[in-house]
Amino acid sequence: MELFEQLKNKITGQNKTIVFPEGEDPRIQGAAIRLAADNLIEPILLGDAQEISKTAQAHNFDLSNIETIDPASYDKNELAKLNATLVERRKGKTDAETAAKWLQNVNYFGTMLAYTGKADGMVSGAVHPTGDTVRPALQIIKTAPG
Repeated sequence: MELFEQLKNKITGQNKTIVFPEGEDPRIQGAAIRLAADNLIEPILLGDAQEISKTAQAHNFDLSNIETIDPASYDKNELAKLNATLVERRKGKTDAETAAKWLQNVNYFGTMLAYTGKADGMVSGAVHPTGDTVRPALQIIKTAPG
């Protein structure tokens, strides 16, 4: 059985929400559309709302059933909650001002959605270097003991 079929069998019917910080990329948009159409996951695309829309239009993608979030225009109350949670999680290593800057970065924002349970996971790395994808996870979610 090929890898995609194995993964499909594992996640079918679990209604997992996966955040994609590279929502402006046409490959990511196409994958999100396919995954949603196959009822495998509920994708969330992150990025600049205008750029996401521009890419979708250029590729004739219908994102009407895909949630998109622009961190720059995210609900201020929800953003404040994410900020406070991030500061608390970093236990004195990050102040509110730094956390606010980080949350404008889609990888940090997506990691916080996963950390706070608003998403079940995150997939990134098609556009961003590995370090930019892994660093937020190590700083926020951290590694399991041992």
